[in-house]
Amino acid sequence: MRENYEAIILEDHAFSEQHNVEYALWQLHYRRIEELRAHYSAAVSSAGSNTSQATKVPLRSDRVTKIRQQFKTFLSEATGFYHELILKIRAKYGLPLGNFSEDSENRIIMDKDGKKSSEVKKGLVSCHRCLIYLGDLARYKGLYGEGDSKSREYAAASSYYLQAASLWPSSGNPHHQLAILASYSSDELVAVYRYFRSLAVDSPFSTARDNLIVAFEK
Repeated sequence: MRENYEAIILEDHAFSEQHNVEYALWQLHYRRIEELRAHYSAAVSSAGSNTSQATKVPLRSDRVTKIRQQFKTFLSEATGFYHELILKIRAKYGLPLGNFSEDSENRIIMDKDGKKSSEVKKGLVSCHRCLIYLGDLARYKGLYGEGDSKSREYAAASSYYLQAASLWPSSGNPHHQLAILASYSSDELVAVYRYFRSLAVDSPFSTARDNLIVAFEK
C-alpha cells in the first residue's frame, strides 16, 4: 500500500491532492505508531502490576524492552522512507539537493517561468509535509527515548519543523508542532507564542486554537 501511495504522489499530483494521498500515506505509519504505543503502555502497566511477583518482573521488563526496540526500529525505518521520498520529490520537480534554505528555494521560484514556478511550488509543499512527518517521527523517538537520546531527538524534531516553516511560511502546522515540543519542557511562553504563530498565518492550524485556550486556562 505504501508503494502504491508513493507512486501516485510522484506520478499524478492532481489526483494525489484531490484525494489527500500524502496524508493517507502518513496515516499508514501513524496507525502502526498508535498500535506500538498501545502495546508499550500495556506492557509497562502489566510490569507495574506484577512488581510483587518477583518471578514475573524480569519477564515483563524484557517485554517492555522488546516493544520499545520494535518501536524505535519502526520509527527509524519510517524516517528513512520519508528522507528517500523527499529526494524523489526533489528529483521530480528539479529542486536542488542539500539542506533546505528559504532564500535559495525562493530564488529557484523567481528564476523560472510562470509554469515552472508553479511546478516547483508543488514540490516545495510536498517536501514541507514530509518535513512535518519527519519531525513527528523524531518527536516520537524522543518520547520513548532516554537521557541524551531524548534531547537529541527533540532537537532533530525542532529542526525538521523549522525547515518546514521556512519552506511554506503561510502554513500554521509546523508552529503548532513546535508548540507541542515546548510543552514537553514546560516552556509555556514559547508554547503560547507558537500557538499564536500557528493561527496568525494564511493557512492556520485550527487545532492550535483549542490548545491555546487550554494553555491559558493552565
